[in-house]
Order: sequence, then structure tokens, then C-alpha cells
Amino acid sequence: MAESDGEGDYSALTAAFNRKQKKSGGWQALGLDHTLFKGIDRKGYRVPTPIQRKAIPPIIDGKDVVAMSRTGSGKTAAFVVPMLQKLKRRSTMGARALLVSPTRELALQTFKVVKEIGRFTGLRAAALVGGDSMDEQFSVIHSNPDILIATPGRLLHLVVEMNLKLTSVEYVVFDEADRLFEMGFAEQLSEVLKRLPDHRQTLLFSATLPKMLVDFAKAGLTDPVLVRLDVETKISEQLETAFLTCRAHDKMATFLYLVRKIMQNSDEQTIVFCATMKHVEHLVAVLQQAGIESSYLFSQLDSGARNINITRFRKRQTRLLVVTDVAARGVDIPLLDNAINFHFPPKSKLFVHRVGRVARAGKSGKSYSLVAPDEIPYLIDLFLFLGRPLTFAPKDGPAKGDELVGCVPQTVLDSEAEFLKTAHEHSFELTDLRQKAENAMSKYLRSRPQPSTESVRRAKHELRTVVAASGRHAVFKDVDDNDQARNQLLEGLRNFRPSATIFEVNAGSKQEPAAVMKAKRRAHQKYIGRPQEKSNSQSVVNSDSFHQTAATLENVETVFSEIIGRADAPKKKRVKKGAQAEAQKAEFFVPYTPADFRSEQAMAVDKGFDQRAKEAEMDMTGDTGDDMNKQRQQMTWNRKLKRFVGESGNEPSKKKIRTEEGTILPATYKSGRYEQWQKKQKMGNQREVSDDEQDDDRQQPAYPRKRSRYASNTSDNAPKRPVRSELKNKDQILKERRRKERVQGYQTYRKTENSKRKPGQGRR
Repeated sequence: MAESDGEGDYSALTAAFNRKQKKSGGWQALGLDHTLFKGIDRKGYRVPTPIQRKAIPPIIDGKDVVAMSRTGSGKTAAFVVPMLQKLKRRSTMGARALLVSPTRELALQTFKVVKEIGRFTGLRAAALVGGDSMDEQFSVIHSNPDILIATPGRLLHLVVEMNLKLTSVEYVVFDEADRLFEMGFAEQLSEVLKRLPDHRQTLLFSATLPKMLVDFAKAGLTDPVLVRLDVETKISEQLETAFLTCRAHDKMATFLYLVRKIMQNSDEQTIVFCATMKHVEHLVAVLQQAGIESSYLFSQLDSGARNINITRFRKRQTRLLVVTDVAARGVDIPLLDNAINFHFPPKSKLFVHRVGRVARAGKSGKSYSLVAPDEIPYLIDLFLFLGRPLTFAPKDGPAKGDELVGCVPQTVLDSEAEFLKTAHEHSFELTDLRQKAENAMSKYLRSRPQPSTESVRRAKHELRTVVAASGRHAVFKDVDDNDQARNQLLEGLRNFRPSATIFEVNAGSKQEPAAVMKAKRRAHQKYIGRPQEKSNSQSVVNSDSFHQTAATLENVETVFSEIIGRADAPKKKRVKKGAQAEAQKAEFFVPYTPADFRSEQAMAVDKGFDQRAKEAEMDMTGDTGDDMNKQRQQMTWNRKLKRFVGESGNEPSKKKIRTEEGTILPATYKSGRYEQWQKKQKMGNQREVSDDEQDDDRQQPAYPRKRSRYASNTSDNAPKRPVRSELKNKDQILKERRRKERVQGYQTYRKTENSKRKPGQGRR
């Protein structure tokens, strides 16, 4: 105990000395060790980010921390640096730190960061992810690494298979905590948490977290410190967003124009998000036909092809990456310039994750979203989630400003549509891929989550005329579109509704019905125009009320004392006398919902885990038909229960086992592979020994009693002795090497002595 106190005092003195006479705001001010600071400097981190500056000090002090910051703010280094600072040096007592990531790619990226920053510390890290050989992972765990970086499924599999206790773990991190709980890992996490000691330090890191943290209580946090950054903005202030409205079949033409425009700057890299893997294949084939090289990712892609595509994109051999949401989760591509949403995300939270890959570390970026008519309700939900007004590009005059919603000029669509038509006519492969993409789209629409009812109503009644009357977006300001007469004619044809009835259209052969209709029209002329007048007046009122609703969203400023991430504060306009009374009423008006109700409702996790997991599955809708069918609940006949039961997809029911803690898990988690591996390696059961067991071992005699040579044959049920391990330590190898050297030296000496003797004297 005295040694630990002395070591703690020495660490405090070292940290205080490292902080002394250092510039504030840098890594030196955090009091890090020299070996750790050397690794950070070699990595290229010069100044800590805001989340690192606020989260690292309480973590080093040993407090539980819940940290929230948007994607790309440096959350990984925020928990890796204090972890290396606390572990300090190599130890053979077992794993002392556990990092849990939701996906394989994210775990491997974290493993890479740990290896690069901790290269001078001597600490040993191990990555335990799905898809790798379990026999190799058994060997890795037997080597007693200091840091375990794992995905929940493979970690639980190894823990149950090897019966690991994890009693030496003192530092636990849940990276992307919201995704861990929402993707259905609650069962795995609860089983792993039961095996961890009570005195551990637990950290939760995520891009989005709600205000209510009740459901995270089972993670074992004690008096946690909450670090929240950029809560109000949710997306980077350096990000320029553009929303382009077009018909669904015109998305490909608009996408090609955007790609050609972006490719004019040869240094920019772009990521494109699609709904299904069939759309990814179709887009890649069209880009290849257009002479544009691209990389692609989707869930069914094997690991070799996945690594090749990611490496090509990272080395800038290709500047376009086409992905699905499932495949892109956890893939970290630094310094992206543009993001294109070919299919608009059905969840506002998913939009934040998509565009959060752009405009990182203070760098500017752009995002383009193609919005079809059936995706307008999702667009309304997004702006309610962000708490920002929904503004449309004006019909007349230049379109200025960020976050504008505008249409695509017809000239752009015509030029690109001609190329697409020719390409599909001359390529059977493109035609086949287009048909497969259309079939996949019909399945995707059936599994896509529904927007809010209020947004659907507003899209039908209020915004239908506003969207149709919006002007072209500022992205197309360089496009020459001077054919005003053509546009007016097309607009007139689009809004044309004939007033004549079927009886009056072809009145040559039937004079009597036409005469009756003309007489009826003259008698009811004053009633015929009333619905049109009412509709026009209602559209004007709705348009005014819509703009008023958008303006009242600025009341968000009254909720927060400070809004982070706004480029420039809106200028205060002079209030007229007539509007002063309305402003005074609004000041004392108490709404029935808070201003950030929509935002917190989208990020809430205060429901049951089962219900939240089903809802979150729709966040990342599968990119294949099988994945979409698995999300649909089907009824199957259970022969044991003699009734229909609900089961996910067409998969048969799986056998379950109950662990020592009482958790029910799939039977495949205890398959006996670890025992087979032990026999194959001829290793004993290397389990952790407690203090009480160590005391009992000291009381045992050093050498066991001599047994009879036939004792093993006297009892059939006698347990077999463990096979002696063939693995030798360093001392045994050195001893054997010296013995061989002595034997070889003696043989050489005897050979020399015998050669000196005369023939016929014989040998000694």
C-alpha cells in the first residue's frame, strides 16, 4: 500500500513538473509523460481539440465521463491519451484496459491509433474483432496484452468460450455508445459488465447523446462528469449544405452533373451515400462508363476487396467513394471535402452522421442532398431536428445563403439524360443493373421508416405549392438558362387543369348533352369560381403561415445562453408599432413543448432497449434484400409450444445456454473450440488464481506423493493428468543450448585425440 501511495505521489509530482512553464492550450499543459508526448508529437497532433481539452483532465483524475461531441472532433484521442497515461508501462498481470467499438472497422482504426500514439510506452494492445481466426485470438489473450480493443459480439464469444474473469480491467471505454445500445448489443454488454470489477473507471463517448442518461445506468457509472460540446449546432459551422429538389428518375442526371463539377478541382475527395448495394453497383458502373474512377463499399463485399477499395481511396488513387450506410459505419476517411446524399436519409440523426465526415478539424466542406418529392417530409423533419428555418430559393433573382432548398434547371437534366440514355442503350450490363436497382428500391421503400405525421401533412398541403414555385439553386448559378419562354410554357403545362367537361369536349356528334352542360354552367357560374378563389387565398395564408413558422424557430436562442457554431448572429431588425404587441405576447407565451423537443425526441433512448433496437435497425436499413427481410417480423409455427410465434426473418430458432451470471446466450458461444485449441497446443488451463487460492497452494507440498505405476489403471473414472506443455521459457532454452554445446565440444575433442593415435593402437 505504501508503494502504491509513493507511486501516486511520484506521478502527481511528475505531472506537475511537466505542466510547469508550458504554454497553455497545448499538450504540454496536460502534464503527460515524455514517452506519451513523444508519440503524440510523432502522430502529428499539435494542439488538443476542445473535446480533448475538456475531457482528458477529469479522465486522468479517475472520474467517470460521458462525453458528447460531433463526428470528427477527436474523440478517439480523447480516451486513448489518458488511457496510456494511466497504464504507463507494460504489465503481465493481464488486460487492464478494455475498449469496446460497435463495428469491426472502427475497432481496427482505434487499434491503429493506440499503436501509433503508444509506440514508445511499451504497452501491448490486441484487436479482437469478428472475421478473424479465433485460434489466433486465443494465443493473443494468452500473451497477456495490456489493452483489449474488441467488438461486443466477438468479445462476449471469447469471454464465454475461455471463461475469462476480466478482474484486472480498470479502464473501460464504450466508443459510439449510442450505436452500441441501439444496434442490439445490450445483452452482450450486460454480460461483459458482470465480469468487470466494481472499482473500474467507465467512459462513454459518442457523437450524439440525449440529456436523459437513465438507460446508461447499467453501464456502472458513478458520479459521472458530463462533457457536451456543439449540442446546439449538431453539424459543423464550416459545412455548406445544399438541398436540390428533383424527380426520382432525374437523380442520376443531377448526380453526374455534380460529380463532373466537383471533379474540376482535382484535389477534392467525395463520399456518396446510397440506399442499397444494387444502387452502389449501378452508380459505379455509370461512373465507369463516364470515365470516372471510383471506389465502393457495401455490406456483402468481402474483406479483401473492402481493404483494397479503402486503400485506393485513402491513397487518392480514386477521389470518389460510393457506400451504403451499413458499410460506411465506422470507416474513418480523414479530410473529406464533399458528401453527396443520393438518397435522402430517413432519420435526422443519420444525416448528422453522414455529413459529419466532412468539414473536420476546422476545414471547410460541402454536402449535397438530392431530394425527391416523396422525401420532402424527411427534409422537414431534418430542419425541425436542427432547429433552423426552412428557406427556398427565390423564383426571381439570385439565390444566396446556406441551407437553401432549390430546384435543378431543366437544361442540366436534358444534357445528362441524353448521355445516360445512350449509355444504357449500348450496354446490356447497365440496363440489367438499373432494373435490379429499381427492384431493390421497391424493397427499400417498404422497410424505410415513416416520417412524422405532421411533416407529411405540411408537405402535402403547405409546401406543395412552395416547392413547385421555388427557383433554381445557387449551385447552378453558372448554368445558362435564358429560355424564359420555354420555362413558362412548361410551367403552364404543369399547372394546366381543363375547365370543360367530357360532354363539352366532343360536342359535334352529341348536341343535346353539350347544350345541357352550357345551360348548367351559365346557371351556376357564380358558384364555380368559389373553390378556386378559396384555394388561392388558402395557399397565400398557408405560405405566410409557413414563413411565420420558420421565423419562430429563431426562438431557440432564448433556450440556450450561448449558441456555438453560428457563423454570424442575425441582425436585429427595427420592430414596427403594429408588431410590438405581437412580440410582447410571444414573450409571455408558454409553449406546450420545449424548443428543442424535436431534437431530443430524435436522440432519445429512454424507451426499452428492445423497442429502441427495432427503431434503430431502420436507421441503418439493410442494403440487401435478405437484410431487409430480416427486419420484418414473421410468424412461424413452434412445434413445442403448438402455436405461432413471432420470429425475425426466415432464420430457425437457435439453442440457448445460461451462463454462471444467469444470462441467456446462444449455444454457439460455448462450442468447446478453446479446449480443442488447448489440446492442440498442449497447454494447460491457464486460469486466473485468486489470493485465497494462492494461499492454499502454498500449503501444498512442493512435490506430490509417489504414486503406483499401475494407479491409472485401477479406476476407470480417474481424471487424466494434463499433458505436459512443450513450450519452454527462456531459461530452459538457454540450458538446453549450453548442454548441446558441451556435448558437441566433447565430441570434437575426442575426434582430435583419436586422430593423433597411430594406426593399429585402437581407440580409447
